[in-house]
Amino acid sequence: MPPSGYREPPGYDLGVENSVKTDRATAVAAAAAHELNDELTVILTSVSNSLDCLEPDHPATVFLEDLRAAAQRCAYKSADILRFTRRRGTRPAATPLAALVE
Repeated sequence: MPPSGYREPPGYDLGVENSVKTDRATAVAAAAAHELNDELTVILTSVSNSLDCLEPDHPATVFLEDLRAAAQRCAYKSADILRFTRRRGTRPAATPLAALVE
């Protein structure tokens, strides 16, 4: 909260607070996607190792293949989230020169 009697400089963009909230949400989404990728790596490695240990005609092979496909789809979605969070950069904003000089 600003101190009492504080006034925003002319041209102050009230969207700054929303920008900060958006940046925080983007950072949380990126962190969650990284955590998800860590878990998916464990799942995909375990599935792959399990498939390597089984005969191709083992009844569990079908289920493990389904599990691998589902985990791979999740990995692609997680990668999409990370790409989205990287695209969100800072955008230049017009600032009145007088506000910077005061």
